[in-house]
Amino acid sequence: MNILDKFLLMLILLPSRFYETMGVDTKQLKAILVAKLTIGNRTPSGFRGFKSAKAAKPSKFQSVGKAIAAIFMGFLFVFALFIGVDYVTKLTFYFSFYIFFLASMLVADFTTVLFDVRDNAIILPKPVNDRTFVMARLLHIILFVAKVVIPLTLISNIWIAYVTGFWGLLVFIALIVLATLFTIFLINAVYILVLKITTPQRFKNIISYFQIVFAITIYGAYQLIPRLVDTSFVTQLSLADSYWAMLAPPYWFGGAWEYLHLLNGNIKFLFCLLLAVTIPFISIYVVIKFFAPSFNQKLAMIGNTAEDVPVLKTHKSAKANKKTYSEWLSRLLVKPGAERMAFLHTWKMTARSRDFKMVIYPSLGYLLVYAVLIFMRKGNSANESFFPDPNSFIYIFIVYICNFVLITVLSQLKVSDQYKAAWIYYAAPIEKPGSIILGAVKSILAKFYLPVAFVLTGSAYLFLGTSALPNFILGICNQLLIILIITYISFHSLPFSVPAAQKGKGSNFIKSLFSMLIPITIALLHYAIRTYWPIVLLLTLLSGIAIWMMLDSIKNKEWSSIK
Repeated sequence: MNILDKFLLMLILLPSRFYETMGVDTKQLKAILVAKLTIGNRTPSGFRGFKSAKAAKPSKFQSVGKAIAAIFMGFLFVFALFIGVDYVTKLTFYFSFYIFFLASMLVADFTTVLFDVRDNAIILPKPVNDRTFVMARLLHIILFVAKVVIPLTLISNIWIAYVTGFWGLLVFIALIVLATLFTIFLINAVYILVLKITTPQRFKNIISYFQIVFAITIYGAYQLIPRLVDTSFVTQLSLADSYWAMLAPPYWFGGAWEYLHLLNGNIKFLFCLLLAVTIPFISIYVVIKFFAPSFNQKLAMIGNTAEDVPVLKTHKSAKANKKTYSEWLSRLLVKPGAERMAFLHTWKMTARSRDFKMVIYPSLGYLLVYAVLIFMRKGNSANESFFPDPNSFIYIFIVYICNFVLITVLSQLKVSDQYKAAWIYYAAPIEKPGSIILGAVKSILAKFYLPVAFVLTGSAYLFLGTSALPNFILGICNQLLIILIITYISFHSLPFSVPAAQKGKGSNFIKSLFSMLIPITIALLHYAIRTYWPIVLLLTLLSGIAIWMMLDSIKNKEWSSIK
């Protein structure tokens, strides 16, 4: 264990005599907690990122890394304390951010703690009494939450103490504890609700999507919150006299701080104090008393591997003959045979693989954040000095920045946990493996780039007119050409045939650097010649010819080029 875990463990075990009066074996309790904390340190955190070959390796410093990341995240919360003209407004926004981000962080990591059914198979058969077992589970949850909450609120506590004094800090810390209890109730309530209306397998998928949204939100907040605080409307906002704001739980904590610290005798703030104190404890009691039994039954089902097996449903003959969107696209874009098989296989694998979605979908979210930031900087005079036509630059830049997402998808296309199933490629009578690679690449282009290209082209037509279409067509052709060139040069494996642990092997910094510099360089050159229509049309024609040649080259790849 690291120093942080040892310190928290020492604090949590201080009332050992009290635990013994409850019938808890403190030696067994300490041994269980040490084992759980050690395992937690070696488990990659959802807050720090998603799975990767490096993150999958055991590490003794996962807790320290997560604490440092939480401190940086808590620094963003301080910006909420500059919103509005009164403390009620400031703390309402602060607790809104705190409850949302804490809930997201706990969903990303807390699920593995709350749904850890291994205890039933490992600890219960041992000579450990029920009270020790329950106390170990409860204290582990408290330790887990403390390792998130303490670093997350560290900067805010310092700021509150400096601005409002020691009494303001004590009130603030008490409200943080109450807000944490309320957040834990919200998470458990959502878990119970979802488990009641869906299957454990779908529940796992929902948690995965929650983690994806969390990663995108963290990045978006890091980029957008400091910029929004600078606006005059936000700094002059006031919620102190707003009665509709009492419908929002974060307002209860802001009003409670106002009542306790400033001794404001407003009856509305007294009511906020009562809600902030009573609702968290009442909520926890309701969950334990009424919802816990059915929750435990569902919890046992999550550990059942049989739930992971998809159930094949029968369809009517009319529906069976109906072509899906992917099949329609495959008939339009690829030829029959191995190429079409690879297209459909890749389409379905990218839709069903949880690991693939956990890597790719956050990248798509980051791209959306980039687009918002670019439009926010549209009127910046500094940008206009470098780019006399900022509207054209924005759209051209967005077209080419999509290349980074496509490169990420392309690199992930080789990887799969079920890589041993790739034997089917070698068993099938396929003359050239290039047709499989080409079908897979066409699938990811149709799925991840074709919709974006249509949206960008349509928006450019609406905002810039028909004069922007030739440049957009050239940009899209250049994008396709770049991806096909990278595929031909670096794609030496069949789709989904490489173990995750070997994903990074064989790559180097120079290749990654060139993959980033090529789209940026071409985007700047494209912006420089955007107004010379003959050159734009000629380059579009040449890019189209190069695309046709690269498609043929990839399709004719021999088995000797496959590692």
